[in-house]
Amino acid sequence: MMTFFRFSAPKHLKKLALLTLLAAPMADAKVLKSHVKSSQELEYGLVLFEFFQQRFFPALVENSYAVAINNSLASSNQGQILKGGLMLSYGMADQSRELFEKLLETNTSELVRNRAWYFLAKFYYNKSDIANADKALSHIKGELPGDINFDYHYLKTLVKSRSSLSTLADLKLDKSVTSAEQYPYLLFNVAIGQLRKGDLVSAVKNLEEVASYNGGIEEYTVLADRAKLGLTQLAMQKGLFQQAWSYLTQIRTTGLYSNRALLNYAWAAIKIKRFPDATAALKLLNQRSIASPEVQEAKVLLAHLYEQEGSPRKALKANLVSIKEFKVGVEMVETARNIIDKKNVPEEFITNMQAIMDDSDWHSATPNVDYKSLTPFLIDLMASNPFNETLKELADLYSLRVNLNYWLTQANEHLIIVNNATKKAFDERSKQFINDSVRLNDEFANTKQELNLMNLSLDEDDQERIDILLKSTSDELSLLDGKVELFKTLEDVYTQPAAYKSELEELHRRIRVLLQKTELNIVKLEPVMRSLVKAELDKHEERMNYYWAQSRLAKARLYDTTLSTLRDAQRDIKDEK
Repeated sequence: MMTFFRFSAPKHLKKLALLTLLAAPMADAKVLKSHVKSSQELEYGLVLFEFFQQRFFPALVENSYAVAINNSLASSNQGQILKGGLMLSYGMADQSRELFEKLLETNTSELVRNRAWYFLAKFYYNKSDIANADKALSHIKGELPGDINFDYHYLKTLVKSRSSLSTLADLKLDKSVTSAEQYPYLLFNVAIGQLRKGDLVSAVKNLEEVASYNGGIEEYTVLADRAKLGLTQLAMQKGLFQQAWSYLTQIRTTGLYSNRALLNYAWAAIKIKRFPDATAALKLLNQRSIASPEVQEAKVLLAHLYEQEGSPRKALKANLVSIKEFKVGVEMVETARNIIDKKNVPEEFITNMQAIMDDSDWHSATPNVDYKSLTPFLIDLMASNPFNETLKELADLYSLRVNLNYWLTQANEHLIIVNNATKKAFDERSKQFINDSVRLNDEFANTKQELNLMNLSLDEDDQERIDILLKSTSDELSLLDGKVELFKTLEDVYTQPAAYKSELEELHRRIRVLLQKTELNIVKLEPVMRSLVKAELDKHEERMNYYWAQSRLAKARLYDTTLSTLRDAQRDIKDEK
């Protein structure tokens, strides 16, 4: 969430800066001194690089390689802690717990122990074992490692808000936490915990502070919208509709929470008798995707609002339009089911998920592409931890399959290289070739002197062209000389170990076995992903069928009312005659 600024400096300042950079090495040689103390740090740096990129599987692979080559950093307590954190982030919860408990049994430093207890608490929290998570956090005493300081406080707010503790007052936040960029998220969690404990005053105060964050940063703006929406719902529950109205008018009409905000806006407007404002909000919602629950409710509510204000014709029209759109919505659910049933959809969906989510304002637009037909129905599902874990594991399995298939296609090429290597020979012909190369090099050295003398008699332009050709040829021959000198020292070609070919064939066999296991795991996990999606689609279909039935009943009632009114009018006319 950092913002970078770019500016253009005057030319004389750029020249001065360039001269300063050029002069720096001469002024102070320490500037060029590397902070890397050993080659092991460079090797272990690959693990850290993948870790900070949040690519946990590659980080685990690099860590395994570092351990295999006896890297002391990977085998240290700090390295084991990082490995446990990687395993926990990757989903290997039981293995990470065993590693942390083993570390805590040994005599380790305070920083290492605090880090281990933190990851152990995180493990229990992910398992929904709040009591043990809280117990693990209580063991953290003294100094905390800087890189997990904020994460520790963030986890503590989650655990305390879900535990049986009565308050969050004992949560002390130092300046390093309150000044962090992620602090608004922590404050939001504190407010939610206070709401669960019944501390409404403190919760409202913290939510209002979160609502004040924006600063032009989209993440802050979305979080602020969510806080304002929460304040709105609290105010409406207390019957403070004017206060709710003031919060609602500050929420954007676009964005992730715009649909809920517009629906609450309409309800608040109805409560304070501002029916035109409610109608405007509901009309805006009616233009959005039928897949959204708020849009479905808005369609029924708009027709009901027209009916209450005494406009039966508008109400009837709104119901007729709703009936037609609910039918389309149910068909969209069926289309989404057909999409998820296709053979390659899980892999394609995961591969393109980021593009699908970022491509357009899908939460307020009607989808028109196959995968976008799925997206509006999966908003709530995307936020669930089990679904995200399933997608992450499937994505890793797909990556494994791609890599294993690639190495399997290389198997034949490996064998060709090995077989050809056995045919190499260093015989008399090779030695003669080396001798010929030496002789030709000597001849060219003599010829080069003659060409340089002849070149002096040419024009300057011709001399320049000849010099370029001579230099290029000399460079090529210098490279060849280096290889020739190397060959002169050889007595025979490199001979591969006798067991090399069999080891390579065994490696290819292992690749095929691993590929079979990967395919088997994919076959087991894909139905889980499909079943989660289908269960979510069932919820959408059930809700739309309910609203669809409500619209049809309203239409029938309005038709009956209209017919009754017409019969009464006809009877009155007949009586008058």
